Amino acid sequence: MERIAFLIEDTGEHLGALLNPETVIMSRTAGVEPRRTSGGRLAGAGLADDPLLFTGGGHTELRLDLVFDVDLAPAHLPVTDVRQMTRPIWSLAENSTEVEHQRRPPSVRFVWGRAWNVPGIVTEVAERFDRFASDGSPLRSWMRLVFVRVGQSADEEGGENYELAQRLPPVDLTAPPVDSLQVLGDGTDEGLQPAEPGGESVPSMPPVPAVELGILSWRAFGTPLLWKLLLEYNNIDDPSRFSGPLAVPPVGQTP
Repeated sequence: MERIAFLIEDTGEHLGALLNPETVIMSRTAGVEPRRTSGGRLAGAGLADDPLLFTGGGHTELRLDLVFDVDLAPAHLPVTDVRQMTRPIWSLAENSTEVEHQRRPPSVRFVWGRAWNVPGIVTEVAERFDRFASDGSPLRSWMRLVFVRVGQSADEEGGENYELAQRLPPVDLTAPPVDSLQVLGDGTDEGLQPAEPGGESVPSMPPVPAVELGILSWRAFGTPLLWKLLLEYNNIDDPSRFSGPLAVPPVGQTP
């Protein structure tokens, strides 16, 4: 079964979960609010319900619980504190992105196979630790996360990255490839595992792991922001699972 992942729009960084949640709660609030006058909310003794005013928009959010445990960490990762695995996801709720000299949470895509691909931001995150090492390091984390859908991708016209995108080199998706990129694995942890015990440790490690979309874009185009075009050129629908090599299209001059 495919595992959920969070793709950071600006860099293509791939943050995966160790275990899928058992449930995902999706809720929607319509763009309405009670009508008000200068004296306060408009109401009346003879009304069964408050009059509502349509304001447009609305609010859609996903709530999910994730479990992380040092005993479930991939063999190639020396993890002694579960926060080594959860802090990258925790930071999605930090104001770690700067837009027009203001800090805000990064734009993220919630991806789960081909069934879920939702743009949004992480607005809330909380952890409960219940296993500890002798030095106090937490070993297991129960993480609760609230993901709010945004109405517009940062890369679309009017989005936060739109002006930046105008200064990126143009990519010709119809021309023959000019180069190729070797890719490690298929975007899953299994592709990063060492050889079988007792065998010679010969990693199938080409220059870039499949999960490092931003680095693949940097190698191909000199910027981490064009990873979507690289996947589109190679007819890759699922950014969390694919294999290489990848064909690299030609690029023109930066405007």
